[in-house]
Amino acid sequence: MARSVEHDFVTGVFLDCAREMSRSEVFGYAEADRGVFDFACTLTGDQSRNLVGQTLTHHAAGIDKDLASLLHDSDSHLPVYLYSNEARHVARVQEFLQKARGQLPDRVKLLRHLRYPRFDADNEQERALVTEEIKSQIVEDLLLNVTFGRLSAADIDLLLLNTGMPGLLIAALDYIAMKGFVNYPDLAKALGTKPGTVRPRVPALVAAGMLQQGIDANMFQTTTRARMLLRIGHLLMAGDTAGPELAYILNKLGMGSHTAIDTAEPPDLLGMPYGPAEKRIRLVTELHSARRTYGAVLAGEGYLLGMRPGLPVPPDLTWVGR
Repeated sequence: MARSVEHDFVTGVFLDCAREMSRSEVFGYAEADRGVFDFACTLTGDQSRNLVGQTLTHHAAGIDKDLASLLHDSDSHLPVYLYSNEARHVARVQEFLQKARGQLPDRVKLLRHLRYPRFDADNEQERALVTEEIKSQIVEDLLLNVTFGRLSAADIDLLLLNTGMPGLLIAALDYIAMKGFVNYPDLAKALGTKPGTVRPRVPALVAAGMLQQGIDANMFQTTTRARMLLRIGHLLMAGDTAGPELAYILNKLGMGSHTAIDTAEPPDLLGMPYGPAEKRIRLVTELHSARRTYGAVLAGEGYLLGMRPGLPVPPDLTWVGR
């Protein structure tokens, strides 16, 4: 069946946003790699097909086939489904996924389903509306951000290997994300420490890409990378088991794919090796220290990735995006 102009436009919007978000051209987009899918994103290093997707515009009869192909593709890590926000489409997608949860619960959890309003591709205003709707969902989806490399294993390594005082860097990020940065004395007071302690650490967080300076060089704000880290930290502190989405994120960030989250305090961080499991333990230890020693909240609307005014804030930060 020939693809419509609307179909190609929606697919193009997703890929354009993925290209904009990807760091260091980590991903390539090749028609030859997509197989039976409408689009695919491959890692340029080993050519693994990291993400595959289908786009639905008008024909509800194709929903079952689209979802079946996405959920059963064992060669890809993350399935994406773009479909128009019509009642019959939404109902059919929900019905199919409800049945699929019994056989493929983890794969259903990982599926990113992005909706957009029905539109006319010849109408410039409607094209702009659809573009904004799709991009806003992608930008706020934690799994897609991790997949596109906006927070990497190297970023976590840089933080964990340069902490100095356990919990202080994460606590500083948490406070700045929630309250903003006024000056070093106020930040130090909020964290229960001295200005001389936090002063050298703020530039270090800028160098690590976790903070950015405003027009006034004395003002700082958290970057998307930092807010992703804080959101992941909140998820890690929420329980002792990682679901499919958090397990996927931790694996992408070099912290293993097992689901157990060990929250026990390690006896000696200095003598601990630095493998995936130990890396996860170190991060959890940092999070506990940030909360216990410096009063970090590790939950709040300051963790929104896009930081767009007017965006409704979910009541609980256990969401990872849809």
